[in-house]
Amino acid sequence: MNHDPKDTLLGWLNDAYSMERGIIPVLENHVKDADKMPEVQNHLRMHLEQTQRQADQVKMLVESLGGSTSAIKTTMGTVGGFFQSLSTGAAPDELVKNALADYATEHFEIACYRALITGAQALGLNEVARVCQQILREEEEMARWLEQSLPMLVQGYLGQGVTVGAGFQSTPSGTTRF
Repeated sequence: MNHDPKDTLLGWLNDAYSMERGIIPVLENHVKDADKMPEVQNHLRMHLEQTQRQADQVKMLVESLGGSTSAIKTTMGTVGGFFQSLSTGAAPDELVKNALADYATEHFEIACYRALITGAQALGLNEVARVCQQILREEEEMARWLEQSLPMLVQGYLGQGVTVGAGFQSTPSGTTRF
């Protein structure tokens, strides 16, 4: 198979752009779902803003390499994200399910950006690698936060006192305090 490695990387960047655009409606929904947990909601809102910025950054990378973002891939990613954002809406344990989905998504993004970094470095595209490394750090940070927060969300849903997590503690009344 004869292919141009730069075109392959450009395709992968288009995939990353579509992925980021598709995650936006999911995060918008998850921000709304966390309305009774302001600290969680604020963190999700911050990640939503990061995701929007990341999509813009990846689009700029695509354009800097002489490409353009794929309308079809972007539409498919956005539609897929929209339906994913609705999938836990009717579940009473939606915050836990949202966290599980977000955790899996973060790890998929981490793998994608690691591949992009490796490809960009192999092709000597240092600016592409640098931007992807910055995005990777943000994705890893969010994955860590989700991992630390999951016990609090599960215990909170089950009505149990929180004993572990990202700086969360239970109060004498049994409610969760940050």
